[in-house]
Amino acid sequence: MTEDLHYLSAADALRLFRGKELSPVELMQAIIARADAVEGRLGAFTQTYFEEALEQAKQAESKYAKTDALRPLEGLPVAIKEDKGVKGRPTSAGSIVFRDGIAAADALPVERIRDAGAIIHARTNVCEMGAAAITGGRLFPPTRNPWNPDFNSGGSSGGAGAALAAGTTTLANGSDYCGSIRIPASACGVVGYKPPRGRNPVSPFFNIDWYDHDGPMARTVADCALLQNAMTGHHPADPFSLRESVTLPDRFDDISRLRIGLSIDLGYFEVDAEVAGNTREAADRLKDLGAIDEEVEDAWTPDTLNAFRNHSAGVFGSWVADYIEANSDVMSGYAIALAEDGLRVTAKDFLDSMDVE
Repeated sequence: MTEDLHYLSAADALRLFRGKELSPVELMQAIIARADAVEGRLGAFTQTYFEEALEQAKQAESKYAKTDALRPLEGLPVAIKEDKGVKGRPTSAGSIVFRDGIAAADALPVERIRDAGAIIHARTNVCEMGAAAITGGRLFPPTRNPWNPDFNSGGSSGGAGAALAAGTTTLANGSDYCGSIRIPASACGVVGYKPPRGRNPVSPFFNIDWYDHDGPMARTVADCALLQNAMTGHHPADPFSLRESVTLPDRFDDISRLRIGLSIDLGYFEVDAEVAGNTREAADRLKDLGAIDEEVEDAWTPDTLNAFRNHSAGVFGSWVADYIEANSDVMSGYAIALAEDGLRVTAKDFLDSMDVE
């Protein structure tokens, strides 16, 4: 266990903390040592707070020694995405435009994570302003995939996915508009969950957009559920967050009533044969466990993608467009392209995007 302590699951860490078999300090030291060893060639982190994190780990160690009144994530290292505000810290959204900005308050998901007892030891790399499905830009270099450094980690939560896969954090948050949790989770071989809209609070103004959700990332399904359960529930600052909380189980012993719709290519995408084969194999395993597997033919059309692009341009692109006149010389090409889409899309385009099934 000592050699691979940085890969310890959150669920196992909590069990060992409670049993006085492991200290939060020992886990944090292992995570920091791992980061010191690999971060230079990985590029998953944009900021680190290691000394402060060790002090907080000592406080958590004391709590485990003195009381059973412990919070759900007490003493666990959690890395926070660079575009989510952490009070008193730079929050750049991966852009030179915002590099000098200091967050006045925690973003709502960060507030939930901190209130649950987690220790924020680092910030994770993103694409600039959430404008691409890769990680890295002109402010921070690309995050490499831990399994093959010739490839990117995916995005926009690519720093989180890479850090989890490399063992430089135990848990990480992400946010997902069109795959920004799911893409890096799949690229890095970890678990990501985009919850339904309103399940977790989202900070204004992106909380008004039904595409943009905050969610958890982890190395196991149980750990992902653990972090999700800490983030969920209504928050007064987000009127679109649902009042009822849903607690996810850490395992599903019986999936015999689960209905799964399977589409390999969503109706029109070109998919690599190996990816298609792996997807079918996963579906077959679920079917063997009793799930009802129904293949969906022609799920979407290219009009679906165009509708999303117009919606994204109307929201994200319009936001980015506010900054290109004064800052285009320091912005990434992909961010500028999204901003130009924001200037191109009309109100009618945006309205029509909401009428595509």
